[in-house]
Amino acid sequence: MSMRPNVFAYFDSRRFLRDAQQEIKTRRRAFTLEFLGAQVGLKSKGHVSLILKGEKNIPDEKIPLFAKALELDERETAFFTHLVHFNQASTHRERKLHLDRMVSQMRIADRKLVPKQYALCETWWHPVVHEILRIKDIRNEWSKLASTLRPTITPEQAQESVQLLEEIGLVKQDANGFWKPTDVVVTFGEGWKSVAVREFQRHSIEMAQGALERFPVAERDISQVTLSIGPESFQELKERLSLFRREALALARHDKNPDRVCHLNLSLFPVAGVES
Repeated sequence: MSMRPNVFAYFDSRRFLRDAQQEIKTRRRAFTLEFLGAQVGLKSKGHVSLILKGEKNIPDEKIPLFAKALELDERETAFFTHLVHFNQASTHRERKLHLDRMVSQMRIADRKLVPKQYALCETWWHPVVHEILRIKDIRNEWSKLASTLRPTITPEQAQESVQLLEEIGLVKQDANGFWKPTDVVVTFGEGWKSVAVREFQRHSIEMAQGALERFPVAERDISQVTLSIGPESFQELKERLSLFRREALALARHDKNPDRVCHLNLSLFPVAGVES
């Protein structure tokens, strides 16, 4: 007997749609993609196939009909609705909105379904705490850890951050009881990776804005220049920025005496003359 797919475990609405249809078909042989399309009122026989291929979206008014045809209950339907909107959203703000609501419902359904990596993107200080533990010897000294961040966080937030990093496998206590980073590399699920990266970038840009007032000039370097360039120069600048990022990382890796954690933000974007 096939296992009914758990909608709360999905970040891809099309994959869930395919898995759910195939599972129902093992019980009801007539439940083909064409039959499903007819159930939700899609006139074209191949419309559902185009949805699964990503060539068509599920119309908003059809989402409840798909949920009913796939035998979802009320809570599952609410999650499925956000899942579809998350996958079909055209802006980061929309995707983040629906992803947050999905994660909230996943926590209610089963906390184990929520990727712990997701929490890394919810605040700015988790990556910072990770780097602080690389350069400072800190045991379970949450007030000491919290006070090293700029701006400071609470001791409770510092403790929760270390606990999260430990659960993901990014830090562990050494023989002396100091929390130290491991060699584990963080990976993000493909279904929500772009949202995670964009959210971290947003936090970093906000931190840069605050740094203008928070730090004296001697402790920061923030500058900008406005250029008129063509597409070839634009691409070359992107490649040079990419190279500089790699050089900065190499410099940090070989630093023998690190005493601070910094954000390095590099931005290049059009402000006139290019159609969006």
